[in-house]
Amino acid sequence: MEEVSVRRIDQLFFEMKQKYIDEREKLREKFAKEGKKLFFVHELCECSEKRKMHLRFPEIERATTYNPRFALGQLVEEALKQRFQNEGENIYMKELTMNDGNYVISGMIDIIDPETKTPIEIKYQTSLQKSPHEHHILQMRAYLWLLGKKHGEIICISPEGLKTYAVSEPLTDEEVIALIKDEKAPRWPEWECQYCPYQEFCNKSIAKHNKPPK
Repeated sequence: MEEVSVRRIDQLFFEMKQKYIDEREKLREKFAKEGKKLFFVHELCECSEKRKMHLRFPEIERATTYNPRFALGQLVEEALKQRFQNEGENIYMKELTMNDGNYVISGMIDIIDPETKTPIEIKYQTSLQKSPHEHHILQMRAYLWLLGKKHGEIICISPEGLKTYAVSEPLTDEEVIALIKDEKAPRWPEWECQYCPYQEFCNKSIAKHNKPPK
């Protein structure tokens, strides 16, 4: 007889795969049929080459959902969503028209505070930093642009403690368009390649001497 805990853990990883891989690709296919290009907020905040690698090597992306650290972050997020009385997924979209066609930007925000409607992003880390990472700030600024809000918060949680950071400058349409057009690879040269699961296959991967943020 299979242990109950094993089935529960398997269900967790299955749901993560659905949420972060399957549902996103269904949405991408849907908009492609409408002649629209879909970008997820996290893709705008990362290396442009990584976007292409997702499509070239889908098996690698699926494998990342089985990372125990990723699973722990998911469990922390679920616990806080319950604390903030959030049910379901907070998915928002916005369209932009550019010279080469129509684009849809989609973001899945961890938590929307039920009282203030403030977007909140949860980041699980192995250690706390003095300030949030640049790419996390960029992500929240994109969420503020999606929502038409001027204030958001990032909650960083680690075994060392918990810190909350305020973000109060949404991206502009022009900045979002620049992120779409900017073929920057890597976007964060100090650490991104070393942290990337595609580094062994990428022609634009740089030397891997710097430690990635935790």
